[in-house]
Amino acid sequence: MDSPHPPHVIGHYVRFGWSESIKAVALIPRFELSTAKAREVSPLSYSRKDLVFNLQRLAVLTTALGQSPPDPDLIYEAMKDKIHQPCRKALIPGLPEVISSITPLTHPGLLGICLSGAGPTILATGGFEAIAEDARAIFKRQGIEVDWKFYECSARHSSQIICH
Repeated sequence: MDSPHPPHVIGHYVRFGWSESIKAVALIPRFELSTAKAREVSPLSYSRKDLVFNLQRLAVLTTALGQSPPDPDLIYEAMKDKIHQPCRKALIPGLPEVISSITPLTHPGLLGICLSGAGPTILATGGFEAIAEDARAIFKRQGIEVDWKFYECSARHSSQIICH
């Protein structure tokens, strides 16, 4: 399935704010998941309810990520997804447990977790090493080895700091 192309006049970008206190941890399971395979499990249509759910959160997230200090509850809720993750998480052993067990209540500093694109990279913001190591342990129980990378981000640039 080909992705739709944006109308010519929308082919520009707008820079959004990013709170300097938000960092990112990218968890990378050591297996390949092709974009084509990830898209195959996606339904051809979605319910209005699920589309509205995601669009509401996207609108909030673009602003919430620029607030300082960040609001953990707002960002965590805004990063929830009913379009991509529900159908794709079965392709990544351990992902459902990571999403359900690594929360702001269990991991202070966590702002949110999401499946990145077609996967299999998971992004988490806040509370870095403990989040990465706990997620790594969950994946390991599923027989999946995981590397992780720590990123310091800003509205102007992104730079990789540490790889594990």
